[in-house]
Amino acid sequence: MEIELKLLLDANDNERLRQHPLVAAHSDGRSSHQNLLARYFDTADFALRRQQAGLRVRQIDGMWVQTMKAGGSVQGGLHQRNEWEGPVKRAWPELGKLKKMMAADADWRALLDGDLAKRLETQFTVRVERDKWDVRVGDDDIELVLDHGSVEHQEHSSPVNEIELELKSGSPQGLYAFALALLDDIPLRLSNTSKAERGYALCSQSGTIVSKARAPALPAGASVLQGMQAIVDSCLQQIQANEDGVIHTDNPESVHQMRVGVRRLRSALKLFDGAAPCPPDLLEEIDWLGGVLGGARDWEVLSGGTLQRLADSPAALRHLLAIQQPVLLQAKQARRDAAQALLSPRYTRLLLRFCSWLLELPAQAELDGATLARPLQKFARDTIKRNQQRLLERGKAIADGDAASLHRLRIAGKKARYALEFFQPLYRAGGVRRQIGALTAIQDELGRHNDLSVAGRLLAQLQQEHSGGAESIAFARGYLLAQQGQETGAVLKAWRAFKTLPLPRPAG
Repeated sequence: MEIELKLLLDANDNERLRQHPLVAAHSDGRSSHQNLLARYFDTADFALRRQQAGLRVRQIDGMWVQTMKAGGSVQGGLHQRNEWEGPVKRAWPELGKLKKMMAADADWRALLDGDLAKRLETQFTVRVERDKWDVRVGDDDIELVLDHGSVEHQEHSSPVNEIELELKSGSPQGLYAFALALLDDIPLRLSNTSKAERGYALCSQSGTIVSKARAPALPAGASVLQGMQAIVDSCLQQIQANEDGVIHTDNPESVHQMRVGVRRLRSALKLFDGAAPCPPDLLEEIDWLGGVLGGARDWEVLSGGTLQRLADSPAALRHLLAIQQPVLLQAKQARRDAAQALLSPRYTRLLLRFCSWLLELPAQAELDGATLARPLQKFARDTIKRNQQRLLERGKAIADGDAASLHRLRIAGKKARYALEFFQPLYRAGGVRRQIGALTAIQDELGRHNDLSVAGRLLAQLQQEHSGGAESIAFARGYLLAQQGQETGAVLKAWRAFKTLPLPRPAG
C-alpha cells in the first residue's frame, strides 16, 4: 500500500524548498535529480479508470518501469493506494509480469484478463523534472519529491508543480507534521488530484465540475468510530472537490456546494461530539471557513436570485436597475475574498491539522473507546429519534411565522436531514428517501424565507456604503420584507406533509 501526501506550490517557490533548512536538517542536504517520462495506458473507453485503476510505464535513468495503482482512498491530500511495480523491457506494459506480482490480489488481477492487452493505448504522457530527498523525522522515514513539468494529451497540456511526501516507514501523521513545518515558510495547497486524474481530465476536456454530497460508504456492522470516519470523509471530499470551482470559475454552485460541505462537516462533528470532540481551535477555523463561504454565497444569492423578484413588478423595476450593479460588485468581491481564503496558508493549515487529528482517533478509541466502539446502528437510531423529537417540538411554533421561530426550525430541520443522509445506508431505501425528501421540501421553503431575511441585512449594509442609491435600496428592502409573510403558507404545507411520515426502518 502506497501512502503519500500531495501538495501544490508555486513554481517560484521551488528553490525555497530546495534550500529549506528543514529539508537540509533531516536529509543531510543530499538530493537526487531525474528527468522522468511516463506513459499512461488504458482502453479507448477507459476500462481501467472506471475500475479506479491506473497503469503507466515510466522511463527512469534509461530503464522502463511499469506501475499499476488501484483502489484505496484519498482524504485531505493523503493518497493510499494499492501499488504493484517492476521493470519492463520497453515503453509498453507487460501484463504477464504484473499478474505475477498481483498473485495475492485476485480481484485486481482480474482487470488484466481477457483482451485488455490488445485494447491498451497510450492515453497521455507526464514529463517532469524530479528532485528527491530521503528524509527522516523522528521515527518516520519519508521520501520527499518535488516534481516540475506537465501532463500532455495531443495538443493539450496541464502544468505540474507539486510536492509528494511518501511514507516509507512510520506514521502517516508524520507526513502532516512535516507538511505543517514547511507551510510555515512556503505557501502550499493540499491536492486530492493525482497526475493520472489530471491526464484523464485532459482526455475528456471535462473542465471544473461541481461536486455534490455523496452518501458515505458505511461498512457492514460499523462501529461509531468507523461511521464517523466515513461520514467526515464524505464531507471533506465535497469541500475539497469544489475548491477549484470557487477559485477558478464564477459558477455560484461551486460556492454553494462547498459551503454545504462545510455545514455537513460541522453537523457531523456536532453529531459525534460526545464520542470524539473536535478541538475547539479547529472548530473556530471551520467556522471561519464557513463564514467566508457564507458571505460569498449570500451575496451571490441576492444578486442572482432574491433581488430579481423586483422584476415581477413594473413599479419596482427602476429600483432594481438602480441597485443591481452595486449588488453585483459586492458579490464579485465576496467571491474573490472566498477564493483568496482557499489559496491562503490558513486554509491549508486547517486541513492539515484537521486530517492529522482524524488520524489520532483510532488510538483514542483504544485508550478510552467505549462510545467509539459502540455499534453505529444503535447510535444512528438514537440520534434520528432525538432529532425528530426536537424538530416536532420546534414545529409547534410554525404557525406564528416569526423569523426567530422559523430560523430555529430551519436549523433543527437541517440537522435532522443531514443525520438521515449520513446514516442513509443503514435504513430501508424507500422510507429514508421519503423522509429526506420531506425534510428537503421544508428546508427549501424555509430557505426562501431566510433568503429574504438575509437580503434585508445585506441591503442595509449596502445602504450604509452607497448613500447615492438610498431610495432604491430602501424600496427593495421594503418590497422583499413584504414578501416574507407570503412564504409562510408554503412552509406550513411542507410541514404537514412531513408530519405524516413515520421514521424510517432499519435495513435488513
